[in-house]
Amino acid sequence: MGQALNSGLRVIDSRFFELFCGAIDEALEYVRQAGTGKTHIGNHENWPELRYHEESGLPWVCTSAQGPENYGDAISGIYPALFALGTGRPSLDFGKDRSFMALGDYAKAQPRLQQYLVFEPREFGTTRLHMMVAYALDRYVHRTGRTDLDRADLLPIYVPLEKYLFSSVLPIVVVVPILFLKFDFSQLQISKSVLVDRLSDEFHLARGWPGPFSDADNSLVESAATHGLFIRDISFKNETWLKLGQIEMEPGSYPVESVDAFFASLRIATGYPTGYAQMVALPVGWASSYAADITPVSGPRVEKYPPFFKDAYWRGDVPTVTSSQAAAVKEIFNGLQKVFETPDAQKVRVAMHRLNLSATRTSDEDGIIDSVIAMESLLSDDTQEMTHKVAMRLGALYKILDPSRAVEAVAEMKRIYRFRSKVVHGSADSDKDREINRGEGKIATIDAALEHLRNAFATLIKNPALLDPKKIDDFLLTDTF
Repeated sequence: MGQALNSGLRVIDSRFFELFCGAIDEALEYVRQAGTGKTHIGNHENWPELRYHEESGLPWVCTSAQGPENYGDAISGIYPALFALGTGRPSLDFGKDRSFMALGDYAKAQPRLQQYLVFEPREFGTTRLHMMVAYALDRYVHRTGRTDLDRADLLPIYVPLEKYLFSSVLPIVVVVPILFLKFDFSQLQISKSVLVDRLSDEFHLARGWPGPFSDADNSLVESAATHGLFIRDISFKNETWLKLGQIEMEPGSYPVESVDAFFASLRIATGYPTGYAQMVALPVGWASSYAADITPVSGPRVEKYPPFFKDAYWRGDVPTVTSSQAAAVKEIFNGLQKVFETPDAQKVRVAMHRLNLSATRTSDEDGIIDSVIAMESLLSDDTQEMTHKVAMRLGALYKILDPSRAVEAVAEMKRIYRFRSKVVHGSADSDKDREINRGEGKIATIDAALEHLRNAFATLIKNPALLDPKKIDDFLLTDTF
């Protein structure tokens, strides 16, 4: 156990490695036999292809008609049996090959592998082990171009698969592609374990591959991200491969609060429409499968973005987040993390949740309700004279943010409340309050509500003492807090 063979790569179980090499060595003979017609090598299906929209420059991962050769087919499928029909000769059957059976027998005798691969009651483990040999075979031939075994070349392919089998905890990086925004920088470190970074072509292809058995194309919305939120120091418990697969696809297994806090910070700092459609588990040092030159990734699909993104939004230009805006995002995100450790945490979480909901609204009516709930969570301490108190406290915050707009903010907040009241009570003339006069023009009431909410949020996070509404009232009278 624990044998180091090459370039710092450490094998956990030397005997398992020897038997795996034997299985690969025999599998390579099947690849060579494909030229004789005794077995067959097909192509990977649903293969991803990376393109870019001409108008916006955003990426799009679509599915090409035919992928590269799948050398794993040489030891899988029913083609050998079909070939042998009527010939009187036995068909090639890798599952009954002595080298693979020896690998399976050893796995069944090891408590960890017997439990992890789930050999009982239906021999799932044997099928899963067969698939892993096929994955490694395909990767090996694609990487080396060879059909003879070189253990040194196999080792970097084998070690990640072995870690997947033997490790009780699997480290990952959670990557959340940031939709429909560009950035004028490559990377931003937000905290020790959180950063924004440019998404590589390799990652786009990996996240865009739906797998061989899916008929779903990659979404145009889902693809439209140049950068992603990266959260490190995350891990999954690795009890069995079936349980791991379930965990990987459950949104609750991911750091949802940190993800939502980041997108709230991004919205507060920029006001730009954005969101996310995937949470991706990027393996660190391990792999459950391979497909040619892709290491497949997993993770749930979600719809945490404005619905108008589906209306060909990728055809137009999109906003760019500047370095100065990114600095504000960083400050707000880290401020939220500090507030989450204080007695004000719950009301700020409620406000953050409602801010995100409002920004992904399906209608002005839904959005105005969410935004006012968020504002009340931040600025109210009772239910008496709510409109007046919230409006005045918002005006007080503008005395810090932009004193020239304080009076305007108070007046607009009262108009926002009027629209919200008509929506809640089903008033027939609510359309009259759908817009607010501002200067010589007009602004949608929902846009004004979101603007004031963002500004209130940003001011409070920078001045957390004011999360106590009574201190805002004192500030109105004394200009100190």
